[in-house]
Amino acid sequence: MRNKKTQCTDLLRGALRILTFATFMGAQTLSGQSIWEGGDVENGQSLFDENCGSCHKVTNEVLAAPGLAGIKDRWSSSDEILVQWIQNPQGAAATGDAYVKSLVERYVGTYGWMSAQAVSADDVRDIMAYVQNPPDVAADVATAGNGCVNIDEVPVSETKDGSTLWFLTLLVLFLVIALSASGVNRSLTNTLREGQGQEPLEDLGYLARLKGWAWNNMVFVSVLGLFVVAYAVVQGYSALMGVGVYEGYLPEQPVKFIHSVHVCENEVDCKYCHHSAYESKHAGIPSTNVCMNCHKAVKKGKRYGEVEIGKIYAAIGFDPESGTYLDGDGNNGYAAPQTSFGGEPIKWNKVHNLPDHVYFSHQQHVVVGGLQCQNCHGDVETWSAGRIASVDHINTLVDKYPGLIQLSKPTLTMGWCIECHNKASIDLASSEYYEEMHNRMKDDVRGNEELRRILEDDKITVKELGGWECSKCHY
Repeated sequence: MRNKKTQCTDLLRGALRILTFATFMGAQTLSGQSIWEGGDVENGQSLFDENCGSCHKVTNEVLAAPGLAGIKDRWSSSDEILVQWIQNPQGAAATGDAYVKSLVERYVGTYGWMSAQAVSADDVRDIMAYVQNPPDVAADVATAGNGCVNIDEVPVSETKDGSTLWFLTLLVLFLVIALSASGVNRSLTNTLREGQGQEPLEDLGYLARLKGWAWNNMVFVSVLGLFVVAYAVVQGYSALMGVGVYEGYLPEQPVKFIHSVHVCENEVDCKYCHHSAYESKHAGIPSTNVCMNCHKAVKKGKRYGEVEIGKIYAAIGFDPESGTYLDGDGNNGYAAPQTSFGGEPIKWNKVHNLPDHVYFSHQQHVVVGGLQCQNCHGDVETWSAGRIASVDHINTLVDKYPGLIQLSKPTLTMGWCIECHNKASIDLASSEYYEEMHNRMKDDVRGNEELRRILEDDKITVKELGGWECSKCHY
């Protein structure tokens, strides 16, 4: 009989052969499906918008990098090299692949190295499915042409309450008429007194005559005084309620950035530039490095040519002629003085600014709540510069953006937030956060009773889950 050591060795060898065969068969199965087949177009579109859309278009048009139309016919290397080229471009170039080498020689000098993308092979398959089956480009262009309207090219007409002005005008007019009538009446009275041989009235000043008239007409003066006091209280209250309300606020920016060109025409996602909205309290102002991801190649704008893009180059210290960053002390002809990193940072003027005692988290609203940017900021992709959208403007977007909530209070006010929390419904299965809340309420007796009470109207609002608690928004 064979000893136990020999038997164990044979068993291990057999298991190794099986494992090797299974691995080989699995590899054959993976490699048997082409990267160009079997992808999910819908998921591919989402992945493309998130990872590729800021630089590439699905047409032949150049954005910040060559268009991807016909890439299946152009790509002459293996599927594995394509995946590696997207995941790690420089690593793919290091393999010495002839086709990748030709791409580097043709494009890197003009557009720079493509950023490595954190996508899997399956993600790449979905992206390629979308690239090969893009939406109707003609329809998109028509939509862009109708929707990409820079509505703030026309000066914003601020609606002002003219009642105060009219009231003051009428008051002054009334006083003028009253004083004139008083003078005429005094002259006529003195004429009559002289005809009757009486002494003329004492020559009093306007203030003394006004006091005498008020005393003689006490009822009328009392009613008028009550009206004036009530009007002053109403106007004062309205003025106080307008403190901190800046609907339509449109500050001038150091660089004339056109949202409609970037978002609507070039389809750059809002959160590509304001990326910290996913993970931070603030949506963030994009750094100049983010601008350079595209503008290292795009050196001339549609509206302002090289002027505005030149400000970006001056801020970061980039020479568009040579395509290199400056590392000296000279500004090489640019307006901004150069430092070791380039010029002075661009000082953007903040548009939305809540009071210091208010806590608002973009991450909680975007990631957990699933809100669209337009819920609070309006149809920014149709504007040039960013501004505070009015609640009336946001309400007009209900048909364009499903799920948007119609509100009545001025934007960025406490009443606006409370009204939204009272109307916004929640799906307890929409995120891990709400699932955890749901599980805790189910597992607790008092919580279970509260859950049944909340679900009586078949709807759960933010308010019912504590969205009206003071400490949610105030420190």
